[in-house]
Amino acid sequence: MKLKARSRRLLEVLLFSGLDVVEFTTYPKNDMFRSVGWSSGRNVGDDLLRLQSKGLIASERAGSRGSWVATLTSAGREQALKGIDPELSWSEKWDGFWTSFSFDLPQYAGKERKRLNAWLARWRFGRLQGSLWVSHRSFENWTKEIESLEVDPRSILFQKACPVGKMSNAEYVAYAWPFAKIAERYLEYISFVENNSGKRSECPFHWFELERELWRIAFELDPFLPDELLPSGYLGKKAWRLRKRLYSEWAADLGEADR
Repeated sequence: MKLKARSRRLLEVLLFSGLDVVEFTTYPKNDMFRSVGWSSGRNVGDDLLRLQSKGLIASERAGSRGSWVATLTSAGREQALKGIDPELSWSEKWDGFWTSFSFDLPQYAGKERKRLNAWLARWRFGRLQGSLWVSHRSFENWTKEIESLEVDPRSILFQKACPVGKMSNAEYVAYAWPFAKIAERYLEYISFVENNSGKRSECPFHWFELERELWRIAFELDPFLPDELLPSGYLGKKAWRLRKRLYSEWAADLGEADR
């Protein structure tokens, strides 16, 4: 689902701040509104109505001041997380089998190859070699999605696999995903938040733009493996906790300022 930048920012604010229900005045003037990118009351109403029409929030007028009350829906939470819930992924019990995915497409099938690669990236498959990919997630969840990609099913092969011989699960993880790069990206995010929080009030919109971009880069690289498969030194959990604390403290400060 394609969303405007402001709409996606709002979903993130609602999710990470813990403000599942929040009231928006029609004249946005505090840091929360500036961080989302609103510049007028019309922006607020238009964005809330658009998100409501997509089922991502429930919103309604409140009182005689022309305020809006917005509630994040389960679909909105899923959209804010792009279908990957880190906490559920980390705590998931793994069955010990890998889903291996391979495909064989002719060189002229560029569009099909592009759609497949985008789908593999979305679900954080790891690439072992060539067109051989692996995931700890179950194939059954993806049957309809694969059908919608309009790729010849005879060119795709899903299998359940487990390491045989000297190849361990830890080696599967090390070969399939760039965890050194993932660590670097999380470290960049953590360093930015910890060392630049004092500058947040100077220009909230640009500060949160950079914060979101640093988070996005790390988030989209991370396969979010179950605890038992995570490599040592993994920083994803620390970054996740830091982001939740950042938004919740920021929301609490805004609440105090509005009183």
